[in-house]
Parts: sequence; C-alpha cells; structure tokens
Amino acid sequence: MQDKSKFQDKKVVFITALITMFLWGSAVPVTKLSFAALNMAQGEIFTRIHFAGIRFFIASLLVFGYLQIKARNNPELSLKSLNKKDWRFLLIIGVLRITFCYFFYYIALANISGVKGAVLVSSSTFVTVMITPFVVREDKFNRGKLFALILGFSGIIVANIDKGFDLNFTWLGEGFMLISGIFTALVETLIKPKGKGIAAPIISWGQLLFGSIPLLTIGYLRLERKLEWNILAVALLIYSAFISAVAFILWYELLKVNDAGELAIYRLFIPIFGSILSALLIPGENFTLYIIFGLILVVLGIVVLNTVGRKIKPAKFTEL
Repeated sequence: MQDKSKFQDKKVVFITALITMFLWGSAVPVTKLSFAALNMAQGEIFTRIHFAGIRFFIASLLVFGYLQIKARNNPELSLKSLNKKDWRFLLIIGVLRITFCYFFYYIALANISGVKGAVLVSSSTFVTVMITPFVVREDKFNRGKLFALILGFSGIIVANIDKGFDLNFTWLGEGFMLISGIFTALVETLIKPKGKGIAAPIISWGQLLFGSIPLLTIGYLRLERKLEWNILAVALLIYSAFISAVAFILWYELLKVNDAGELAIYRLFIPIFGSILSALLIPGENFTLYIIFGLILVVLGIVVLNTVGRKIKPAKFTEL
C-alpha cells in the first residue's frame, strides 16, 4: 500500500475522468438505440426499469470476473476481506446509486425531453459540491468552484440551445430527474469518507449487484410485456454492461483519493459527449456549433476548477 496514489496526479485524474465521462456519455445514444432495437413504447416504464436491471446485473458479473482474476495476486481485492460493516456499506450505496437513482431516472425520461434530461442530469454536480463540505472536512466551497460550475453548466445549456429547451416543470419528469441527481450526489460524497478500506472494484461490484436486483424484481413484477431480443439488442446490452462495469471502477478509483466536489465538474462532460455521439450514431440528430461552444465552456470550467490549488489529505488506497 502506498501513501500516494497515481489517481491523485492531475494529469491522470483528467485523462481517467475524461475516459469515464466518454463511456457514460456513449451510454446515452446506446440506450436510445437499445430501446429502438427492443421496440419499446414510450409508456413502457417498467419494461425500461427491468432492462436497466438486466444491464447492471450483467455489469456486476463482469466486475466479479475481474475481481476473481485480480484477487489471486492481491488479497485486498478478495471478497473475504470484507466485514459486516463493509457489506452494509455496499448494500446502501447499491440501493442509493443504482436502484433509487435509475428508478427515478427512467421514469423521468419517459416524461421529459432528452434535452431537458441532459441538462437536469448535471444537477448532481451542483448538489455534490454543495453537500461535500458537510461530509468531507478538507473540502471547502469557494468562489473558484462556483465560477467553474457556472462555466460548465452554462456550456451544457448552450450545447442544447437548439434542441427545444423549455422551463416547464412536472414532478414525474423534472422533479424525478432532480431526485435522481440527489441520490447520485449522496453516494459520491460518501465514497471517500466511508469507503476508505474497500477497493474501488469491490465498491463497483457491490453497488451494481445490490442495486440491480431490486430493478430486476420491480421491473419484472410490473412488466408491460416481454422484451423482444435480437442480435443488435443483445450486442447493445453487452456494451451497456461493459460501460457500467469499467466506468464505475475508474470513477470510484478517483473518488477514493480526490474531492467529490472537485471531480464533480467532470460530470458536465456526459451530456456533451452524449450530444456528439448521438449526432453521429442516431438518425435525425445533428452536430451543431452550439455543441462545440458548449464543450469549450465546459473545458474552461475544468481549467478554473483545477487551478484552485487546494491540498487534500489522501484517503487509504488499494493500489491495483
């Protein structure tokens, strides 16, 4: 075990976070293509929730396989290293980050436009920055962070200017999307102080497994119809599961040794990448200058955030 992790290096943080956000951003068009491949109707809410459960359960199996291979040379990646407190922590973040977050998220997407959803997803960034100082004493909110978040969030709004952004509000739409963002923020602020003794891949596996089971069960019990599987749908499902497995491992490696508040700005890349990839992969969606300008604003926000220059005491870390 080392005192300082490579995931605390600014360059490594930037590259790793960018890769993670690209993976999560690619999930946007892939999910839309999956719904189309499965012929899902707009009102089939529980069919979507069941599909999400399948995705995250498969992702948990992928991470489990990774753990079995790595644990041969690193005992700290063995599930035998977990105590009752660790298992309880994994169960809690699984229910918060996967079950609750995606339950509200999928219902919200059925009631609002994709543009409104893309903007509101980033609400978790603001919530994370606001509540992190109450959980992590080393994290202090300042004007630099505020300015960085304003730049980043402005970039997302600009990127969606020509896609029908409006100010209508409904609880089942905008309200549920905001609630989903709150659950995301809660988990990200808990990872560093509460998950110090648990390796990031184990955290990823635990949340995917414990979070997917309720989604599978709830979706199945209220299933509007059986899923119509085909080769394309299966391929998209496997890729979606791969995204979840890899992205969560990388993200939690960063969260364990860095401020959740400082990392939160990177989440603003998700809708930017989502918009770009959607324009390239989904018929009828175009790449615009607004997206380019929005991306520039987000990058400026990251530059401002990373020049704050705060020194954070590192948490315990399991080097892989």
